[in-house]
Amino acid sequence: MDGCVGGTLRLTRFLCASGVVAALIALVAACQTLDDIGHSPVDRTGPVSARQLEGNPTRVAKVRIPSSVLPPTSLDVSTSTRDETSVPTPSRSETRQELRTEDLVHLARPSIVHIATESVARDNSGRTMPGGGVGTGFVIDAEGLIVTNNHVVANAELIVVTTYAGDLYDATVVGRDPQTDLAVLRVDASGLPPIALGRSADLRIGESVVAIGHALDLPGGPTVTVGVVSALDRAITNVGTQRLTLSDLIQTDASINPGNSGGPLLNRYGEVVGVNSAGAGSFAGIGFAIAIDGARPIIDELIESGHVERGFLGLVPATITRSVARQFDLPVSQGIVAVQVTAGSPADEGGLRPGDILVAIGEATVPDAGALSRVLAQYSPGREVAIEYIRPGGDDQPQESRVRLGRRPDQ
Repeated sequence: MDGCVGGTLRLTRFLCASGVVAALIALVAACQTLDDIGHSPVDRTGPVSARQLEGNPTRVAKVRIPSSVLPPTSLDVSTSTRDETSVPTPSRSETRQELRTEDLVHLARPSIVHIATESVARDNSGRTMPGGGVGTGFVIDAEGLIVTNNHVVANAELIVVTTYAGDLYDATVVGRDPQTDLAVLRVDASGLPPIALGRSADLRIGESVVAIGHALDLPGGPTVTVGVVSALDRAITNVGTQRLTLSDLIQTDASINPGNSGGPLLNRYGEVVGVNSAGAGSFAGIGFAIAIDGARPIIDELIESGHVERGFLGLVPATITRSVARQFDLPVSQGIVAVQVTAGSPADEGGLRPGDILVAIGEATVPDAGALSRVLAQYSPGREVAIEYIRPGGDDQPQESRVRLGRRPDQ
């Protein structure tokens, strides 16, 4: 019980009983840097073929998405506190006509690309083992900017993009963000057809959606699946070997399989409302996509700087689920337990201790570790914010502390 600090019997049971300590220790070991967890590649279907590796190398130039190639804007959904111009956001017009599925696919398919990667790994004996994977991406800029999942291109030594027209290009990573499983690539091409970006905020449960991607790397072009929005604002925990938490997800019954990762989830107007992520899991007809409204500011910052600079708090989080809260009679039904607080970190200097339950930063609640990552992305290092937390053992009332966020040690 020596590893369980700062809680009453209820929280001690939560952290220590029924083998939960081992799971949290595994979580801590999986986090290579505090507040940072990522994917391992999951879309593995074998090495890239020699045919796929044709093409000329290109070099990346980091540019922002030109507004001239995106739909007109009427609402900025970015919640970033930085003085940055976000990707323009179109509004849903009541006068527009929904497209038939075949027309929607015909419109969107030229913007979908196949992504093949080569990587080198080492086995337990230290021998190098060639590897590779496949995924999907979609063009957002006529000059060659492409959005995909981070786990599709993580650790790749070579990335080859094949357009719907059959042209092959070597791609360079503009930027990637493991915590949201998003990445932006660039190829040295012009005249590529960009796809329109929609608004996930406009989605309604039961609305029809279409997923397009290179499922299972089947030959003959991208696969199209149709389904409905089954739920909104889902969160999935313990994703990948580093136990990533993805939140703000769209749940759909449209099939999303390995190879679909990074492809678009489209509304009935042919607009991207989500980024499909097979890495988030697909179980019994359930698939998930990263909502485009939350993805926009991340994509924008990746194009601008190559990475997402988040304010650093300095704790290792574990998500409290409703079932765990009921089981251990916790004072909240959702939130984050501080499994570890780094000495000298902003969290430590703000008075947080291991076992404290973090419930809000500023005006934003943090129901899970994925939400914590999203909220911290809104604040630059050096920003002072209010932290709301509960310390079990007292009166279970929220306490507030003000902390000045730091800069991540690896930035």
